[in-house]
Amino acid sequence: MSSVRLRPLAESDVDHIMTWVNDPEITGNIAAFSGHAFSREDEVAYVRRTIASKTDVVFSIEDSATGRYLGQTGIHQIHDRSKVGRLACIVAARGDMGRGYGTGAIRLVLDHAFGPLGLHKMWLMVFSHNERGRRIYGKLGFVEEGVLREEYFHQDRWFDMIRMSMLAREWTALRASGAA
Repeated sequence: MSSVRLRPLAESDVDHIMTWVNDPEITGNIAAFSGHAFSREDEVAYVRRTIASKTDVVFSIEDSATGRYLGQTGIHQIHDRSKVGRLACIVAARGDMGRGYGTGAIRLVLDHAFGPLGLHKMWLMVFSHNERGRRIYGKLGFVEEGVLREEYFHQDRWFDMIRMSMLAREWTALRASGAA
C-alpha cells in the first residue's frame, strides 16, 4: 500500500484543486450539482471559508516519500454536541486511483476524528452503484446504515445513495486488532 501523509488545507492548494474540481469523473460532478463550474475565485473563497470553519476539518493528501499532492480528505458537518462528522475523500488524478492513497488517507483522517477531535461517529454517502467504493469503505469498517432513495439528481436521472458509518469504538477495535 502507498504511504501518505496529511497536512492542513491551505490557500496554496487552490491550483491543485482546480485540476480536478470540475472533472465529473473525479468528483461525481459536484459542479453540475451546484449548477455551474467552479472558478478559481470560487475555490479561493471555499478554501478560506473551510479553513475558518468550526464544522469542517480538511486536509491535503501528499505522498509521504515525495510530498506530491494527491487530493483532499476531511471531516465535514461536524456536529459538536453529538460528536458526529461526515467523511469525504477525493484522489485527484485517475492515475493515482486504486493505488491505496485514498485508503491510507481515510485511515489517517479516522485516527484524527476519533482521536484528537473526539468524535463518536463518522458517516459518509456513496452512490448505490459504486460497488468499488462500498467495498473499500466496508473493508475499512464502515457499515451500511440505509438507502436514501432517489437522493441525488445527476445526468438527467435520480440516483439512490447509501449512508455508511463507523463508531469510535469500532475503529479502536479494528486498530487494536491490526485489521485497519
